[in-house]
Amino acid sequence: MANGSQDTASRKMAKLIVAEERGDGNYGFRQKIVPLDDVEEELEEAKELT
Repeated sequence: MANGSQDTASRKMAKLIVAEERGDGNYGFRQKIVPLDDVEEELEEAKELT
């Protein structure tokens, strides 16, 4: 097996789910899988969109 596939398999990831309230009172959900090191940046971006 190639070393590249082992590195990819051992990389820690996080799943982010963001809820957005819609105009009709319902909520929509977005999900994204990001590297664990990028979680803070992704959360800041999500806060700016809401």
